[in-house]
Amino acid sequence: MINIVVTGYGMGAEHARLIKRVEGLNLYGVCDIQETKRKIAQEHHPGIKTYENFDQALADENVNLVSIVLPHDLHASYAVHAMDAGKHCLTDKPICLTVNELKSMIAARDRNHCLLTTFHNRRWDRDFVTIRKLLKENVIGEPYHIDMACTDYGESRPTTDTLRGWRGIRSRMGGWMFDWGAHFLDQLYQLTRLRPVKVFAYAHYNERCRKEVEDMVYAVITLENGVTADVCVSYMHRAKLPRWRIIGHEGAIEQEWFDTPIKVTKEIGGINSHITVPLLPSDWVGFYQNVADVLLNNGDLEVKPEDLFPMVAAAEAAYRSIETGEAVTVEY
Repeated sequence: MINIVVTGYGMGAEHARLIKRVEGLNLYGVCDIQETKRKIAQEHHPGIKTYENFDQALADENVNLVSIVLPHDLHASYAVHAMDAGKHCLTDKPICLTVNELKSMIAARDRNHCLLTTFHNRRWDRDFVTIRKLLKENVIGEPYHIDMACTDYGESRPTTDTLRGWRGIRSRMGGWMFDWGAHFLDQLYQLTRLRPVKVFAYAHYNERCRKEVEDMVYAVITLENGVTADVCVSYMHRAKLPRWRIIGHEGAIEQEWFDTPIKVTKEIGGINSHITVPLLPSDWVGFYQNVADVLLNNGDLEVKPEDLFPMVAAAEAAYRSIETGEAVTVEY
């Protein structure tokens, strides 16, 4: 049995629910500096331990793994601290905000012989699982361009830094390319296994409520072999962009939104045909099931830190591009 402490009981509440669904994992405790959140956690999960600070959790010899669900800028330092204390560790996405932070986390993992991974739960999204299968089966041939987007209009999102909390603070959040964009950049690499080599990006702000963090970020990414991708995260779109549009040499894949069917367009028997593909079943609990399999059965880790360098480096490059107004080289 793996005893887990969830650190940060905001989005950490979702992590706790997933953990309790997995055989072999035990939601042992919750760590949060706010007493009200510790009380809520105990109401949700009677019998768990609670900790006022991270060091208390690390000092408990019964704790095997910590799940760090904190602001993005804390992921690296908390993870290194945890692994140096001998605890297995996972963070919410993104794993961190810089390539150098990621290198320090991997070094801490290796010197302490710990597990390190990140909650890239959207590898288990039904749309992604379905599209990955279609590409693996070569349904549209080799893709040469991929569009990925999560767009909405701002009235559905907090409009002030205060309401956004730490996500409204640039130094804490990093920007939307490190939040929603982290999922897309990770999915892009998982689908293509091609390194990003150049990024041109731009950002826009809602001038009615100017914030530190942009309301729209758009990145044009060139991958190895000349494959290109456009990634957009926006809360300024009254007309949504499609969630997916993938153009291959023998056809195209499109999806309007996360829960809508996949549409495939390709030539069949000399006729341009349109095929609707239902979404495959999938569940975020698969992430924590994989963690249990790794720790209890020596399984293969699904979300490997080494595979996240392209995501972190591309996000860093996007904000360098926004600052300079030029396309920049991705470095890692």
